[in-house]
Amino acid sequence: MSNSPQNAKNTWDMLSEWWIKGIEDNELSEYIEIIVPLIEGIFFQKKTILDIGTGTGLVAQEARRVTEHATIVGGDISIRQLRYAKEVTSGIQFVQHSIDQMPFKGEQFDAVICSMVLEHVESLLKAVSEIARILEKDGTLLIIMNHPVFQSPGSGPVTLESPDPDVIWGIGDYLTETSELEKISPDLDVLYAHRTLSTYFNALSRENLMIQNVIEKPLPSGLSGIPELLIVLCRKVK
Repeated sequence: MSNSPQNAKNTWDMLSEWWIKGIEDNELSEYIEIIVPLIEGIFFQKKTILDIGTGTGLVAQEARRVTEHATIVGGDISIRQLRYAKEVTSGIQFVQHSIDQMPFKGEQFDAVICSMVLEHVESLLKAVSEIARILEKDGTLLIIMNHPVFQSPGSGPVTLESPDPDVIWGIGDYLTETSELEKISPDLDVLYAHRTLSTYFNALSRENLMIQNVIEKPLPSGLSGIPELLIVLCRKVK
C-alpha cells in the first residue's frame, strides 16, 4: 500500500478538519494530561526542539511553555493543519515536511518529539534514520504512539454475558505485521502500520538511539489493565 509523501499530504489535509474538531471539542484532554508532565520533566533545559507531526501545534505549544529561550519548531506534512496551528499558537516556527525527508541540517536539534506519527509511516527505517540525522549527539528523542498490543489487527472490545460492567479488550494477531487503512469515521481512512515492539526497538538501535526508558500507560478513563499508549525515551549516543 503506497503512502508516498504526496499521498500522505493529501490524506492528512483531508483529515485536518476532523483533527481540529477533536482539539476544539477537548477530546484529547486525557492524552494531554499524560504528555504535559513528560515534557516538563524532559525538555525544560533544551534549546532547539522539533515537534514532528505537530498537527495543530498542541504539543509544541506545551514545549514552549515549559522551556526558557528555546527555539521550538513544529513540522507537519499537512499545510492545512499548519495554517491552523499558526493561528492558535505563538512563538513557534512551523515548517511543512515529510518525516522521511526533513529540510533541516544534520544535528540541528537537541530534542525531538515524535507523537502519534511512527505508526502512520510506511517506512519506519527511513523515518528513524532521518530523525537520527537531525538530532545532535546526546540529544533526546521522545516517542509517543498507540501501543502496538492495543492496536494489533483484530483487537477490539469483547462482549461477554457477564454482570461485570467493565469492557474487555480482546488482543488480535500481535506478531503479524500489517499496513492497512483504518477507518476513523464513515468518510475518513488513515494508514495504520502495525509493528511489533521488537521492530520499533531494533530500528532505534540501528540508528544509535539508545532507549533510556519505556512507559506503557492506559488513558485515564481507558480500559483497565490495557496499555493504550507506548512512550519511549531515547538518547542519541553517536
